[in-house]
Amino acid sequence: MPSSMAFLSHPYFFAALSAPLTLLVVQILFRKLNKRHNRKKYHPVADTIFNQMLNFNRLHHYMTDLAAKHKAYRLLNPFRYEVYTTEPTNVEYILKTNFENYGKVLDLDLRENICFGK
Repeated sequence: MPSSMAFLSHPYFFAALSAPLTLLVVQILFRKLNKRHNRKKYHPVADTIFNQMLNFNRLHHYMTDLAAKHKAYRLLNPFRYEVYTTEPTNVEYILKTNFENYGKVLDLDLRENICFGK
């Protein structure tokens, strides 16, 4: 039986075995690092809708405090999330270039006329 196991003691056997294994490990690590780098970046979660209900009596002050802490943030609801922003460049982009994509209320034209005097 020693002659059939002689190939195990040959130095090229371990080189031939370790090279594909090393390439496999490097490929797996590269994919893991690449996935971490390409993750979508979301705005931070500031609070939930339930905390808005708890602070209902002072809701305007509560939302102002959140806006002072974060320039853009998310509020989580049970079935969706809402993004709030106070960053001037984002607000300008929404109002000037792509306003129709962001307004989702029925009486949006009326609100636009009242707010901007059109």
